Amino acid sequence: MKKIIQVQPWIDHQEANYIKKIINKTFLTEAAETKKFENRFISMFKSKYSIAVSNWTNGIFMALKAFDIGKGDEVVVPNLTFIATVNAVIMAGAKPVICEVNEKNLSLDLEHYKKIISKKTKAVIPVHLYGHCCDLNKLKKISEEYKIKIIEDAAQSIGAKFNNKYLGTIGAIGGFSFYGNKIITTGEGGVILTNSLKLKKKMYELKNHGRSKKGIFKHNSLGYNFMFTEMQAAIGNIQLNKLSKILIKKKYIYNNYKRGLSKLDEISFMENIPSNKPVFWFSNIFVKNKNKLKKFLEKKNIQTRDIFYPIALQPCYKNTKLIIKKKKNYNTSNKIFNTGLSLPSSYNLTKKEQIFIIDSIKEFFKK
Repeated sequence: MKKIIQVQPWIDHQEANYIKKIINKTFLTEAAETKKFENRFISMFKSKYSIAVSNWTNGIFMALKAFDIGKGDEVVVPNLTFIATVNAVIMAGAKPVICEVNEKNLSLDLEHYKKIISKKTKAVIPVHLYGHCCDLNKLKKISEEYKIKIIEDAAQSIGAKFNNKYLGTIGAIGGFSFYGNKIITTGEGGVILTNSLKLKKKMYELKNHGRSKKGIFKHNSLGYNFMFTEMQAAIGNIQLNKLSKILIKKKYIYNNYKRGLSKLDEISFMENIPSNKPVFWFSNIFVKNKNKLKKFLEKKNIQTRDIFYPIALQPCYKNTKLIIKKKKNYNTSNKIFNTGLSLPSSYNLTKKEQIFIIDSIKEFFKK
């Protein structure tokens, strides 16, 4: 069998044909297509404002700066996340404080969160890893008590809900990533959501060289160039048309894995909290002998991926003061990394391919 890729986007003639129309207009920087893309998020996610941005890393940075968070401030981030979440805090000049995660849903451990809040804590970034989330009502209650801003990193969870509200719309600011391996993609890029006009204006200026609109040369504040393009918006608008089908297929893939593998005592799956209606960006399993299984599947041309490497162990932060660790050992995060494996989860994964993957895993455990 040909190599089964762990994840790849659903891109076809629809995006190719539509992007040609945009290129023929010759206006390739942000314009009507980008505005259409942003407005669709306002409509779909019931958010007052949306801002398309060059990537979600810059989106987190913009959110932090909109709250004037910087030098001397602390921002709580989970120990399991893609490193961009943490680096955006460092970019803003603040210190990331590393929080342990819950073993079942891989989201913020709220008991540890309460323990690591200090007078310097200005924001918390819950990362809705793999489409799951923590109890956001509890998170809001704790955060409001200490006047801590909530910035939702919903990069991997577009379409997921908590108490029937979309993730990314529950905190003061939230947003999604459209990197190539995400649920929908624009190649690179992201969208920021907020209900605050004040925050929206500050973030737009930040991405547009410190000015309130393009085409003028009077700059109200210090800004950057985090602009979107019409080509990205064109791909994004077609991808949004496909979103519901992608989410249905990814849930179908996850359910097939769970049905096919749940009888194996050696394997467990993530568990969402009752108020969370997750999406299934990746289908993850947890096994004690992960590396042996990974190598076995590689020999069968089945590509897998590790769970994110814990932030507290990252080599780039070793022997530095860039991050703040409030625990000697983050045992839960380490256990998740050492046992977690992401199985092939692409929209175009065939039934035949998935049966082959499931049978291969069963074969491994029989041996």
